[in-house]
Amino acid sequence: MNLSRLSVVLSGLPTVLKYLVIFVFLLNIRSWPLGWHIRIWRPAVWLRVRHFLVNLRSSIYSKDKSQKIEDKWFESVTQLGSNPLDFTSYYKTWASLDESDFNGHLSNSSYPKTLDAARFKAAIEMFPLLFRETGWIPLAGTHFHFIREIPMLASYEVRSRIVAWDSKWFYIVHRFVSKTKKGGRPKKQIEQAPHSTVLPSLRTVSGPEEISANGTPVDSKAETSTKVTLKSVSNLIGAEEPDGATLHTIGVSQLCFKVGRITIPPSIVFAFNGLTGVESGSNPPPHWDKVRELCAKEAGGSRRKMAEFLKGGWRDVPEEDRWWEHAFANLAERNSANWKEVEQLKKGMDGARQVGIHAA
Repeated sequence: MNLSRLSVVLSGLPTVLKYLVIFVFLLNIRSWPLGWHIRIWRPAVWLRVRHFLVNLRSSIYSKDKSQKIEDKWFESVTQLGSNPLDFTSYYKTWASLDESDFNGHLSNSSYPKTLDAARFKAAIEMFPLLFRETGWIPLAGTHFHFIREIPMLASYEVRSRIVAWDSKWFYIVHRFVSKTKKGGRPKKQIEQAPHSTVLPSLRTVSGPEEISANGTPVDSKAETSTKVTLKSVSNLIGAEEPDGATLHTIGVSQLCFKVGRITIPPSIVFAFNGLTGVESGSNPPPHWDKVRELCAKEAGGSRRKMAEFLKGGWRDVPEEDRWWEHAFANLAERNSANWKEVEQLKKGMDGARQVGIHAA
């Protein structure tokens, strides 16, 4: 045995181990302490930085002019004139090693974590004025329909879009998609059979869905109810992506708006963030003057006036003068049709909750 060579190997081992530990840590960088928080809060922090810079630049002016500049800036960061049922928020990411499982694809448990970041980014983009008024968005439920796997290290994006709302709740649909590489062959699109009853699998499939029997006996009524729910939403939003991207998973979030403990109707939050159903091509939309009368100093509004309105003042407005409802009157039929589909999610989960109660 060459003792000198062995001595070199042994002396170099600590260095190798050191670099190996560093390498392993780098591979799992997204799971480091505060990694999740950084991803979640990044768009909010960036918005606050931009707000700070605007206030810094306007500090040389009078208080009134500074307030007008701030109001104009907040107006510029809204999706002014956008249709709430058509606007899409995009969150780009990739399937890192620490988020993938032993099957070599994005773990089922990683979808909710990614969705946290995508949902918060969408909220910042669509409702910046809500956060200015210290509002918040409670999450009541999240549902997933796994269609095909996302391979390890693959890039993908989450496309989030509002699909329906009532006087309290609103639903956002999130589509996990990946784009076909240039020169690559697009994968065959999965056909969505109308009124099919297929349960979302607990493991991510690698290709088109297959119907399989479940050997575990459950309450037949609850089983039928839960089978219908996510598939109904899949039929609603299961069309091929306009750009030919591959659809991997569909997520649905049920949410509401609050200021303090007070629930605000979604149409109010949509409207005072500049969203509208009026297809007039005008920008700002017709109701925007009403919003500015509440929050813009130049139009006689103030933060206090807007706060009082959100905390219940809207209830005192006569029904014929409720501009936030008129702003989306043209979307009533489309919203109602979508609502009938997504509401089955809540009904299905309520039915599933009874399975354990009525079990023998």
